Amino acid sequence: MTKHLPPLAILLLAPVLMQAQARPDCALKPTSLTQMRRCYRPLIIFSPTATDARLVKQQSTLDNAADDMMDRFVLLIPVIAKMANYQPPLDTPYALLSEKELAAIRSRFHVPENQFTVLLLGEDGTIRLQSAEPVTITRLNNLIDAMPERKIEMQRPHAN
Repeated sequence: MTKHLPPLAILLLAPVLMQAQARPDCALKPTSLTQMRRCYRPLIIFSPTATDARLVKQQSTLDNAADDMMDRFVLLIPVIAKMANYQPPLDTPYALLSEKELAAIRSRFHVPENQFTVLLLGEDGTIRLQSAEPVTITRLNNLIDAMPERKIEMQRPHAN
């Protein structure tokens, strides 16, 4: 007998269900870049403020292609100097990390608080893309689809 979830349960689980998981042993809600390694492709967006037009544009672009981001295990990581008024994306998989982790990320990649930068990391943690401007979905998809790990993913049965 199949049980169905009541509508309220579906609404409460929606943020969890919206995030694609690379493998069963990957954290569904990772709390660090270390936990994301071999599981996700972090898209780190450094922004001076939560209302910076470039951040808003990038998130909107990602939301319009949320299925593409989930299929490619892209996880948005906002690193915002002033988090006040930050609105997480509606559909794009994302992770809000601790202040300590965000400071470590900013230090690791040497991005000052007043700078807008988009970094895409591969599943191995290496920088695959760096841009001072918002990045198009076409550019992200083409770059990710050319990665060896992604080519293997696409060959799996029921691949996204």
